Amino acid sequence: MIWTQILVRTQGDPLAMLHSIRQRIASIDPDQQIFNDVRDLEGWLQREPEYARARLISMLFGAFAILALILAAVGLYSVVSYTIVQRTSELGVRVALGARRRDVLRIVAVSAGTSVGLGIASGLALSFGLSRLISRWIESGTRDPIMILGVSGLLILVAAFACLVPARRALAINPMAALRCE
Repeated sequence: MIWTQILVRTQGDPLAMLHSIRQRIASIDPDQQIFNDVRDLEGWLQREPEYARARLISMLFGAFAILALILAAVGLYSVVSYTIVQRTSELGVRVALGARRRDVLRIVAVSAGTSVGLGIASGLALSFGLSRLISRWIESGTRDPIMILGVSGLLILVAAFACLVPARRALAINPMAALRCE
């Protein structure tokens, strides 16, 4: 049995124009059978196996990207927290000698910013280096500058939020308690 598929381009909703389309087909070929399996182009594409594969791959990439972002935030939080614990006496001495909150915050921000900057730079280098391999799995260009800037900005934002708690802890250091720990 041979199936004939007819694709119709419409200005509005194609399913709303179904009756007039069937009348046109019947006027051209009255023997043409028209079944009720009528779908718009998007519905037709979604049932194709290639679409399902591409959708699965994009969902997996998205899930792993979110997991990587969460792991990066937790890792950065733990590294900055550990650094502040190690530098408690130094920060306490600075505060005792008259360092302002802004100066202590700058020390923490430079420490975290260096880690984030190196991470983003190495991530961009790996992204550009592995773009051919990744382009085999997805059929779109991987060097979209807006996407790269957006992801880098998102990572910087997540890193800033991950550093807030350790930075607040560094600002609350009591100089006398920090000197006693020495």
